[in-house]
Amino acid sequence: MEAVPLEEVQNCVVKLRSNPQRRKNQVYVGCGAGFGGDRPMAALKLLERVEELNYIVLECLAERTLADRYQVMLSGGKGFDPRVKEWLSMLLPLALDREVCIITNMGASKTMLTVALLYLICFVFPIRYCKSLSHLLVDPPGAQKEILDLASSLGLEITVAVAYESSISGPENSVLWNESMGVAEGRSTYLGAAPIVHCLENYKPHVVITSRVADAALFLAPMVYELGWNWNDFEKLAQGTLASHLLECGCQLTGGYFMHPGDAYRDFSFEQLRDLSLPYAEVSYKGEVCVGKAKGSGGLLSYSTCAEQLLYEVGDPANYITPDLVRSSYISSPL
Repeated sequence: MEAVPLEEVQNCVVKLRSNPQRRKNQVYVGCGAGFGGDRPMAALKLLERVEELNYIVLECLAERTLADRYQVMLSGGKGFDPRVKEWLSMLLPLALDREVCIITNMGASKTMLTVALLYLICFVFPIRYCKSLSHLLVDPPGAQKEILDLASSLGLEITVAVAYESSISGPENSVLWNESMGVAEGRSTYLGAAPIVHCLENYKPHVVITSRVADAALFLAPMVYELGWNWNDFEKLAQGTLASHLLECGCQLTGGYFMHPGDAYRDFSFEQLRDLSLPYAEVSYKGEVCVGKAKGSGGLLSYSTCAEQLLYEVGDPANYITPDLVRSSYISSPL
């Protein structure tokens, strides 16, 4: 039996999905990390306590961390998040046992985008063939090999899909080529949910590693895939993006930024900040959203914490721009 890596190259134009299938009536997506310095133990607790989870997303890349990885690359180091092995060694065994797919942007930056072209590379093969076929790999992100080696050491067989961007450069691409657009400037871009959906649809991976993907898109992708949505189902995509934006806020959604002693509306005990739960969401194929936190956990999840985070890092709430769509949010007081 021979395992051969599959390579796909696609541009950045999002095409409608061909006959998308609804695989579930509702999907459960959890946030395992909301920033690069988040706690693996909190992710493990969410995975242990919320048995309904289908996906757990590790959102560990931002402008600061991307710049950090870029500087490390320039010095000859690894371009991916160095904690990927720490995270996956803790989560992977239970995730496989529970059939929970892990999606993460810890691949950081393989190459910096200098043009608006997306290279989607998906490598799919059993772990037992990884080492013997390593010479056949077509320059995948280093995080993929790190995870495959980890899985091998744990005696696990997994499939890892990688979605990342790459530049097209050189005189033969004169329309796109400009010497001033060198990688030394460390340029990158936000990918949307489409390449992740493509990986899920075609390769059924246990882990998806990406480069710089918009935070909300990491969570939106499994909703689109599982619930049979298409890229012109704008109302459903908008609801999914709302849920995704809340989830990528991590523990900010469950009270981490909310406590304010002396404020009658935000004064809760310090004890509630102990064992702060990461959030998860149940999203239906109709676009209905219910966010939650692990039973018995600390923190606070309420209308007010959600309203606070809906306004976080969106610029204009009436025009929240993502690679997948522009969403309008209007917040009214609860009755």
